[in-house]
Amino acid sequence: MKFQRPWASALLLLTCITITLTFHHHIASFYVKHAIDSELEFLLEKLETHVGEAIDMNEQFMRDLTFDCSASDITKMQRAAFTSPHVRLFEIHTQSGKQCSSHGRAVEQSEEDSWHTLKDNVFIGSELNNITHTHDLAVINTAPNYKLIADIEPIHIPRAFCDECAVLKVQLNNLDILVSDIDSQTNDLALSSFIYSDKYPFSLSLSVSKNYLSPVEHWSGAISLGIGATLGLLLVFAMQWLLSQNQTMEALIKQGLQAHEFKPYYQPILHSKSGKIVGCEVLVRWVKEDGTVIPPYQFIPFAEDSGLIIPITEQLLYRVVRDIKKLNWADTDKFMSVNIVPEHLYSNDLYDYILSLKTDDSWSFNNLSLEITERRKIEDLQQAKVTLSKFYEMGIELKLDDAGTGYGGFSYVQELGISTIKIDKMFVDVIGTDDMKSSVLSSIIAFAEASSKKTIAEGVETNEQVEYLAKHGVYKIQGYVYAKPMPFNELVEWKKVAKNLITMKHS
Repeated sequence: MKFQRPWASALLLLTCITITLTFHHHIASFYVKHAIDSELEFLLEKLETHVGEAIDMNEQFMRDLTFDCSASDITKMQRAAFTSPHVRLFEIHTQSGKQCSSHGRAVEQSEEDSWHTLKDNVFIGSELNNITHTHDLAVINTAPNYKLIADIEPIHIPRAFCDECAVLKVQLNNLDILVSDIDSQTNDLALSSFIYSDKYPFSLSLSVSKNYLSPVEHWSGAISLGIGATLGLLLVFAMQWLLSQNQTMEALIKQGLQAHEFKPYYQPILHSKSGKIVGCEVLVRWVKEDGTVIPPYQFIPFAEDSGLIIPITEQLLYRVVRDIKKLNWADTDKFMSVNIVPEHLYSNDLYDYILSLKTDDSWSFNNLSLEITERRKIEDLQQAKVTLSKFYEMGIELKLDDAGTGYGGFSYVQELGISTIKIDKMFVDVIGTDDMKSSVLSSIIAFAEASSKKTIAEGVETNEQVEYLAKHGVYKIQGYVYAKPMPFNELVEWKKVAKNLITMKHS
């Protein structure tokens, strides 16, 4: 692929890289926040398991122990604390003042003001560890003469990127009852996250310091650089591909113009009462030398945007005038409707070209009419009126195509002196249904009648639609119910049998 406008490609690439690098800190924070949230979910589940196990073991001890700090009680507690990965030690406090634990006689101090009731005589609270001077989480079972305390095994976060760079807290009733992996006085915290337990009345918070965040920012910067470069290159290649496609399409259309490959297809318009042909709409088809027909939707939008629709229309008009002569329509009111775009009305070029085609009396200007779609906005309405006045003086009429579907609405009819309103297929399709667009169809017909405008219904496909339109005063019909668009030689053959075909359809 040959790169066009290399400075634009380079600028686009640099812009993408700059944007992603600018936000790499946010990318790092997002990644760390996600990691913290995932770690908290794991730690919360782990802590809830510890608490649940402590509750179960305390309930078992309430049945098995004598609560007199006997050797038997201490042995049972020691054995349970040694085998359990969830409870660090058990304590007994009696009303008579006896105290013992699975670690001997030294026990932690109970802080009853931190207790929270789980169920009858079962609490969760804080215990001060005399050895580490930190607060541990504990499950407390009470009875009239004693209480049993199970100290929960503390949870710890893995050493991810550095030592002592993260703070993990378990909070109960707004009291920090457990702090691990931290210098709790650190002021260097950069990012925090919280999670609340659905089972127990505590929450976990995990905060990380700048030391934790720094390595992530380093590799996120490298990743951001890679993402930015990749995105930039993809956009550059996409831009180049689009440019090459446009350039290729432009070149192909120009080649098609040189080879006179843009040819008129004619779709007859008939009067449903008389069965007579009143005219045709001219539809452009791109017919390649090998006979391949390229449908309009594949090239018309580009041709309109690029301005190539102007020479395509001229090539079409040349053939249309030639075919009108062959049909001997000079002394009739039959017409060929050719589609134009707003750009045709901003200068005299189209007027001058049509004037140049009138070399003799073998056709009349009234055999030609113009159709302008409502789907494209006329930016310079005043200039359009000036240009159209010259066509009207010739005897060439202007029809409004796709009425009710686009920009101009009925203001085009009033402002531009349009003689005929073409009812779009989308409104014809709703005939016989409850679709709300049926009210729009009625409005279009009523407006045309009130303003003395002629009407043509497009896209008519069934006899039922023909009959409905006839009842409402619309007799000029264009659509597959009578004929499809066809090249000129097929139109000539179709005309020979058209009267019989129409009679059969309505019989």
